[in-house]
Amino acid sequence: MNNVVDTKAVHPLVSFKRDLEMMVTRELDMLDDKAKQRMRSAAIVAVTKDPELLLADRQSFMMAIRMCAGHGVLPDGNEAVLQVYNTKAKNANGQEIWVKKVTYLPMIRGIVNRVQRSGKVKLFYAEVVHQGEAFSIDIARGDRRPVHDHDPMSRTGEVIGSYSVAIYLDGTVDTEPMPRAEIDKVRAVAKTKNVWDGWFSEKAKVAVMKRHAKRLPLSAEDMDFILNRDETDFDQPEQMRDISPLQRKIAVARGQELPEAEVVPAEAPHWTAALEWDDAFPGSTAWEKGVAAHQEGQPFESNPYDADQDAATDWAGGWHGAGRAAE
Repeated sequence: MNNVVDTKAVHPLVSFKRDLEMMVTRELDMLDDKAKQRMRSAAIVAVTKDPELLLADRQSFMMAIRMCAGHGVLPDGNEAVLQVYNTKAKNANGQEIWVKKVTYLPMIRGIVNRVQRSGKVKLFYAEVVHQGEAFSIDIARGDRRPVHDHDPMSRTGEVIGSYSVAIYLDGTVDTEPMPRAEIDKVRAVAKTKNVWDGWFSEKAKVAVMKRHAKRLPLSAEDMDFILNRDETDFDQPEQMRDISPLQRKIAVARGQELPEAEVVPAEAPHWTAALEWDDAFPGSTAWEKGVAAHQEGQPFESNPYDADQDAATDWAGGWHGAGRAAE
């Protein structure tokens, strides 16, 4: 009698959905049933858009989902985005290997929502200043109010800075400026250089909002989400090194010789990861093309408007609108 072995492999997406269902049921008890369904759907959409997530370390993926749930945000590319990074680890034999792990990065919408949901800040937003525009801070009324003289319909000069504004419940206004030189320092250590190249204004806004958040009256939990210690733009070098910064400092203090740093190229997210589609215009040509792309099964990264931010936003709105309609 021959033993029959079923060699039919389980599709990675099927395995992922099974693991996700178990995790949502068992560990996301802080969410109600509706919120669990939204988190489940957002996670599935995320792996559909970025199949590399399916091949990454599953434990780190589920941890990122749990952290999103704990912070009350969805990994939908709007409030937060899931990202794969190369991380050094040891296998069962003690050998050092590179593992693809998942973390989540807060997006502008998520940061704004988090600050305003704190109950202490009524409004939080950011803007960029272009060359030729007049910008100053008015302190005559005892707070810090931005004075930005510009024509929003005609802004062709180079970005020379950014600023964020927090308006408290009592009407007090606080402004945090960030000149171009300081923005460039953040950009210089970012893994996401391709995103910076295509969406400099949006990344400049994120940079100043994060710095501003450090002096807002927020809880430790709020700060943990906004600053996100895994956020490469602020806390990680461009490449993963074979010893940690702390180990390097200790070695220098002890006069020890530092080993050669082994590096691997950082994998930057696709430029579409920075898109926000709240301001998309329904009915535009780009919107209709986004709808058609989703219906044809094209991935979100197929957005053809990398040189036109407005059209790219409309296309993204149509793509996601079609997805919501299908659900």
